[in-house]
Amino acid sequence: MNPLLSICCTTFNHEKYIKQTLDGFLLQQTSFPIEIIVHDDASTDNTAEIIREYAEKDSRIVPILQTENQFSKFNKPWANYVFPRAQGKYIALCEGDDYWIDPFKLQKQVDFLEAHPDYGSCFHNSKIFYQDTQQLEHDILNKDEPETSTIVDLARTNYIRTNTIVLRNNFKLQDWFNYLPVGDWPLFLIQIKDLKIKRFEEEMGVYRVHSQGAWSGADEIQTIKMTLNTIKPLLKHNVLSKPANKVLRKRYRKYKKKQFKYYWKKWLKRK
Repeated sequence: MNPLLSICCTTFNHEKYIKQTLDGFLLQQTSFPIEIIVHDDASTDNTAEIIREYAEKDSRIVPILQTENQFSKFNKPWANYVFPRAQGKYIALCEGDDYWIDPFKLQKQVDFLEAHPDYGSCFHNSKIFYQDTQQLEHDILNKDEPETSTIVDLARTNYIRTNTIVLRNNFKLQDWFNYLPVGDWPLFLIQIKDLKIKRFEEEMGVYRVHSQGAWSGADEIQTIKMTLNTIKPLLKHNVLSKPANKVLRKRYRKYKKKQFKYYWKKWLKRK
């Protein structure tokens, strides 16, 4: 029987966290079959070995273990290795340093999407864990977001944690996607099209902040550059609606100003 949902997980040097991530997957109680695709991008620690151990115990786990790092070759794991293997009507995302805490998370989200064909994806509130201080707090990223939003709202800012979303497997990513510095937010924009987005109030997952995180570990100018280099291809390839593109152009100009101010202040300090 084909899975109704594919859990898609990407990892790299997540030896300290991957067991908690995988346990969160196996915690799920669903009335439908699932598959768990776990891609390790040639980790230099014991991440791949831990994935092998879990796969030997649960046949639902499909390991993709690279011997050479693909991200450094501009081969994004999602687009090139994970999504092409996903058989599910729905896809749930979670990176190897985040985790889920509600055993009915997937059931709740799939039930909603099955009953509401006008919604393309749904996500939930989360907790945030600060690895350095070991503090667990309420995540305020999307606390002010409405229960229902659209691509225009999402174009203004990304309010969806990657490990909270379930989306319909109704999209195809082009080759240029491999060169984006950020993958989750543009994926959400490409996938949602003219459908709606649902937010659940429940905190059903935990987002981990640590210094090795691609985004959480970045400084101010790095986040500015990543944002600009993510928006520019989206506009160039014209894959979104006109209203969304209008918002993106405005956001691009805003970040160009931020970039200018950053370098201007830096130059003034040197004088």
